[in-house]
Amino acid sequence: MEPIYIRVEKVRVSRGVTKTHLARSCNKTVAWYSDVSKGKIRLTVDDLEKIAQALDVDVRIFFNKKLSVTHNFV
Repeated sequence: MEPIYIRVEKVRVSRGVTKTHLARSCNKTVAWYSDVSKGKIRLTVDDLEKIAQALDVDVRIFFNKKLSVTHNFV
């Protein structure tokens, strides 16, 4: 399974969201998100929830083996 930060980046890019917008939506700095996107820092559950909300996806997408932004969760 890919590391979470890579999965977050794939979803971010597929949703067309900039790093700046995502960082600001999480009340964080762009430098923070830059470190996240490079795997330099670990994400907390709270951060993952904020990222998922900013990307308009279910947080579980980051943990599924098969990454699909169009996947519907029940």
